[in-house]
This record gives sequence, structure tokens and C-alpha cells, in this order.
Amino acid sequence: MGQADVLKALEDRAADQWGLVTTAQAKLDGVQGVQLLRLERAGLLESVGHGVYRMAAFSPPEHLRVKVAWLRLDPRTPVRHRDTESPRSGVVSHASACAVHGLGEWPADRVELTVQVRRTTRDESVVLHCARTDAEDITVVDGLPVTTVRRTVVDLLRVRADAARVGAVVAEAASRGLVDVDDLAARIGSFAGAYGLPAEASGAQLLQFLCERAGRPLRVRKAERAAAAGTEPEKKRATIWEVARRAGVSHQTVSRYLKNDGGMRPATRARIERAVAELKYRPNLIARSMRTQRSNRITIVLPELSSFVPIPLLRGASAAAHEAGYLTDVIGLEGGESRRAQSVMSLLDAKQADGVLSLVPLADMPGGAEAGQRPVVVLGEYDDNLHSRGRLADGRPAEQILRHLADQGHRRFLHVAGSQEWASARNRRAVYVEAIERLGLESYGVIDGDWSMRSGYDTARDLPPDSGVTAVLAANDYVAMGVIRGFQDRGWRVPEDVSVFGWDNEEFTQYFSPAISTVHINKEEVGRRAMLSLLALLRGEPAPVTDVDDLFRIVPRDSSGPAPR
Repeated sequence: MGQADVLKALEDRAADQWGLVTTAQAKLDGVQGVQLLRLERAGLLESVGHGVYRMAAFSPPEHLRVKVAWLRLDPRTPVRHRDTESPRSGVVSHASACAVHGLGEWPADRVELTVQVRRTTRDESVVLHCARTDAEDITVVDGLPVTTVRRTVVDLLRVRADAARVGAVVAEAASRGLVDVDDLAARIGSFAGAYGLPAEASGAQLLQFLCERAGRPLRVRKAERAAAAGTEPEKKRATIWEVARRAGVSHQTVSRYLKNDGGMRPATRARIERAVAELKYRPNLIARSMRTQRSNRITIVLPELSSFVPIPLLRGASAAAHEAGYLTDVIGLEGGESRRAQSVMSLLDAKQADGVLSLVPLADMPGGAEAGQRPVVVLGEYDDNLHSRGRLADGRPAEQILRHLADQGHRRFLHVAGSQEWASARNRRAVYVEAIERLGLESYGVIDGDWSMRSGYDTARDLPPDSGVTAVLAANDYVAMGVIRGFQDRGWRVPEDVSVFGWDNEEFTQYFSPAISTVHINKEEVGRRAMLSLLALLRGEPAPVTDVDDLFRIVPRDSSGPAPR
């Protein structure tokens, strides 16, 4: 094998392993030790630990010593094939987990890992702890399996780590939203005595003590109440080994069952199914992500700052993702299209997401036949500020509303418009004006509003008694609610004296008095179909139809009725 072939084989290995490759993996590719030595002398490889090399073409990764030590636990197995439930695997834990999470200040003179079965190491800079780790105890940071902050704190308390250092970790993790303080407090009460507190001290009191020692007091109210009530911590999730023991089979057999491998006897399958149901077992997604180098997560992108969040659309998109076995993260990205596109590429390159559904525009990203199409779908229904456009901004239902009210005898109308910065507000206003003329109706006028209840209330309060208006079309349901309240405060009855129609079918419209007539927009289906397009892209399947039939539907309720006689 020539040097070029050797380098290609090593680079292929190192690409998914932070630029690192082990001697054992190189041997699997037919690369001998003498060839590695020559490459090292040529400056193309750097020895970074016993049996581990860094390719000079790759930048030195963060937490290099931790990654080297973790690779050496199972040097033959590539990162993408590793399973955190394997006896030979392990997770980064204790002080090293704090370093990876970026919490506290701990000596960097050793690497701490937790393994499932007792093992030894000749490397005096590596400490191996033997303990069980469940799926809920593990997270993935930069491709490394690491104990969660909650489990890390428990581990540190178990080995009686310095109180001030543990307190600093807890306080910083709480300030960054990395740990549920109340949940943590419910799990650590048993360690209070080891730190000089009374045996009956609660976990909340222990946390307060630790954080005070660190000079960062922490208030834990819910945990104090839970401790006083004597509540028990939530039961841990079952593991594949517990399923195997309950079913009387090996964990490899359970793994085959979960993969739907054929050739299993019906009786064996039935026993495993029963054990899975009884233990309420759920597969370890962390282990799957380690094997497949996929995160099993999809990121939905919003602009960084927005007072409007399209909840129905997010609900539909998330439901479709969950049905396909993905978790969803909703994030806000600052900057314009180019900066957001760079952030999206970083998410994908770091394997923090398998795909991205962006509700706001992104600049063109590298792709093409060589790089492959990026797993990104941009929903073209919103602009940079999450103002609706495209299908969602269609104003044609305004004419349907006018026709409906005209059929009930109304002839003189008023429109309270939304902010004209929004395409949807401009479209509704334009359709209203055109439809009034086309249908031979009368318009008292159009009032420029700002989507707020106040704009609707002020319009109703200031409308002259002799305006002749018998029906009001509001820009959205909040404006409609303000209009109704303004009329009610004047003693006008809705709908007996004047009818009011809103837009968006917000949940409160059904429970307001009177229930508000409105326009329903099937945003959930829009979000669902956008996510289905992304899932098809991830699977290499043709894109599904994204058009939604009957996207708009008018919903007459108690706030509209026949024109007054």
C-alpha cells in the first residue's frame, strides 16, 4: 500500500473521530506500525497518546486528552460504531465531564471515565470508575458520550469531591439552565452526612451548603417542599440488560429484537415483547447516535428576537418529526440570511442536528454533486422578522367574510387593519377594499392598526354613533377582542347592534363572550408538510406535495349575525 493510499485510509478513519486514529484501527485497514512511524517522522502524523495519532491535516480538537483516553477504551471500534451499553465502552465523567461541559475549575492532570464493568489501565493519568450508567445519565457533547450535569454532580458527591468546587459547578449549571435544581436536590439527600450536615438534612439544604461554600448562594424552593413532603425521586428508565434478564435472553438477542432482525423464534420474541412492555423500556437514543453518527434530532430555526412564535406551525412540524423517531429543537439565530446560513452549516457539520427546518430565509449554502445536498428545508412563508408572507399572507378570505355578512343583510362595513409592515395586513386590506367595490357594498373606512387589542378598542370607542357601520372586519383575533370590548363598554350589543369578525382562530376565541367569529388557518398542516419534505430529503425520497387544500376556512360564531333592522 503506497503512502497516498495509507493517508487516504487514515483520513477516512479520522474524519469522524476529531482527526484522530488508533493503531488498532490502522491495522484493520492494512496499515503497519512501521508505516505509521514513517508518517510521524514526515510530520503527517502526531502521536498524542499510546496507540493514538492525530492527522496533521486536522486541527487539534478541544479536550484532546479526554478524547484520546476515551478512544483507547475500545481502540478497534470506530466512534460511529460504538455503543454506550457495550461492556468495552465508557463515558466521560466526574471532573472530566465538568471540563467538557465547561463547568467549574478542576485540575487537568487526569482524565476520568466511567465504565460498566471493572477494568484497569496502566496510564496513571486516567482514572476508571466502575458504575452503571443509564440512558438518562448520558448526553453527547462534541461527539463524546458524557455524563449529564445531574449525574456528574451525583458522581462528584459520591467520591466526596471538594464542596466548593461542586458548589461552583451547581451554581454555574443552574445559571446556564443545564440542570433542574429541584430534580437534582431530590436525588442527593443521602450525601448530606458526608459533608458534615445532619443526617436528616435535605438535598436542597446540601445544595445550599455547597453553593455557599463556593460563594454563590442558591435558592431551592421546590426541592425543599418535596423533601418536606417525603417524595421519592423518579424511577430510572429500564436498560437493555434489565429487559434481557426479565425475558431470560442475552442483551444481544434483545438488540436483535429491537432492530427487527429475522430468524427469531416466536416464543422468544413474545417473551421480549412482554418484558419491554412490563418495564416500559425505551431504546437508548444516545447509543444509536453513537453508532450511526446521527443525532436523531432536527432543528427548527427562528430569528433570534421575535414577539411572534407560530405555535400551531411548530406543533405540526414537531409532531411529524416525532412520528419519524426524531426529537426537535427550536432555536433562534441572530443576524441576516448569510449569518444564519453559517450557523446552520455549523450545526450540521458538528452533527448536532441531522436536518434543519428554517422558518426564515437562509443564504445559499455549499452543496452540489460533490458535497451532497444539505438536509435543509426553508419554509418560504415568513421573512427575516417572522412576518408572514406567501400562502399564509393570502388575503382572499376577507372577501369570503364580506360575502357571508352581506348574505345576512350587512351593507356598511369598517376594517381595522394590521401593521402595514406585514404582507398579510396589506393583502387583507387590499382584498377588503376591492371586494367592497366588487360586491356593491359600502365601507365607512379603513383604520390603520398595529395588531393590538388597544387598536381595536380605541376604534370601537371612537366610532361615531351615526356611522351606520353594522359589521367590523378586524385584522386578527386580538384586534377583534378589543373591538368587542370597546363596543360593550359603550353599551352596544354584539352581534345584535354590530357584528365583529376576527382572523387566526386563536384558542381564546372559543371562550370569549361572545365567542369570536374568525378565520381558521391550517398552520399545523403547513408545518407538518414542511417537516415531511425534510424527512424525505433525509431519506433520499421524492419530495411530497406541500400544498394544503382548504388552507383557510371562515368560522362564524356568536360575535356575528344578521344585520340590525
